[in-house]
Amino acid sequence: MTFLIRIFKKRPHGLFLFLFLLPFLNSQNLEHAVVSKIVIEGNKKTKDFILLREIYHQLNEPVDTVKILNDKNRIENLGIFSGVSWDLLPLDDGTLILKYTVNESIQKTPPTIFPTYNESKGWSLNALWLFNNFRGQNQLLALSGSVGGEDTYGISFKDPWILNDHISFSVNIMRNFYKNRFLNSDIELKSMKIGLGKWFRDKIKTEISLASESKIFKLEQEIARYKYIRTFSNIRYDTRDIFWNPGKGLLISSSFEYLRGYDFKIFHTLIWNQSVSYYKKLNNVQKKAVLALNGVIKKKFGYENKFFQDYIGSSNTIRGWKLPDSTTYRLEPFRFGHEYLQTSIEYRYEIIPKYVTSVGIESGLGIVCYTDAGFIIKNGYLNHLESILLGSGIGIRIPFPIVGVLRFDFGLGMVNNKIKSQSFHFGIGQKF
Repeated sequence: MTFLIRIFKKRPHGLFLFLFLLPFLNSQNLEHAVVSKIVIEGNKKTKDFILLREIYHQLNEPVDTVKILNDKNRIENLGIFSGVSWDLLPLDDGTLILKYTVNESIQKTPPTIFPTYNESKGWSLNALWLFNNFRGQNQLLALSGSVGGEDTYGISFKDPWILNDHISFSVNIMRNFYKNRFLNSDIELKSMKIGLGKWFRDKIKTEISLASESKIFKLEQEIARYKYIRTFSNIRYDTRDIFWNPGKGLLISSSFEYLRGYDFKIFHTLIWNQSVSYYKKLNNVQKKAVLALNGVIKKKFGYENKFFQDYIGSSNTIRGWKLPDSTTYRLEPFRFGHEYLQTSIEYRYEIIPKYVTSVGIESGLGIVCYTDAGFIIKNGYLNHLESILLGSGIGIRIPFPIVGVLRFDFGLGMVNNKIKSQSFHFGIGQKF
């Protein structure tokens, strides 16, 4: 057994040799070998209990590689590590040590000023003071502000496990001033929000939040003021393996937003959003290929007006279409409304799997081929088939700390079987 320990030290993948030789060494088989100790390495700042509470594999129970892989995914899904690996180390008594090795991602930034780009709001100069993994307990504290395309300032805090049973807490205070492109109006939004969430086992998460908001729309000859309470609730069924870049799994999300004005007589709206995403890995190699499918429907009940309407044709809806402006608003009314249905299909392939650079920042490269389709629902149904927007194109994905992935897409927009637009898109995180 001693020489096997030396093999494990020299060869991280010595587990496979160990498993092969065990039957011939008159030792117990892997299925009977038990884990007598769990150790964590590489967490310089993160407290041990933050990782241990994500590990469901019990001590003194037989090795279960399915549990181990699920535990590894849960640790990676914390969003504070650029890499997670595991190993089994044999002891002289025939038991095993289960070891997890993590690489911590960016933990905090000094007060920093840098340019940012938002597809709908343009370029801004952003100031950020970020504490990711605050106090080593996977908490997030952020102070931020910006000038330019949007003028903002705010503070936010989130603890994904504030109590002992996966109960999360968040608070956000912000002010945002920006321009609505297609209405040519200035918008000032002030918001104070608190939220709670809870995981039920591994697959079901619920969330509820309450916010007090003030929204002012300023046009050349019109000012509209709204003060309201926003309540939000969401329930998700989530079997994805890795959140930032799923290789397999299903995500079903259903949310309800209720907006109630302080003047209850004129302003109340219920918004329902339903989303279904499915991911299937098409190979079994390190450079994974994934088929990803998504469908979204939005329904609105109650108060509607032009200030609260949506549009399709953007990085997060139908790609390949340029963002709408005042001209679009006049010439393409079928892109605007309060309800919509959209769907997407993506083929994702990793050219360079995510890895950690010499400076401790993860990197990599993936490509995507996609097709989007959707339409605005008018009066409860689609009035004209010509109103169905299509978008197809290609894109690249670059892993990036904290946000998961940077998204760059180029596409062609089509309607009525004719190419009507082409556009580049930038986004934070996967589209779905």
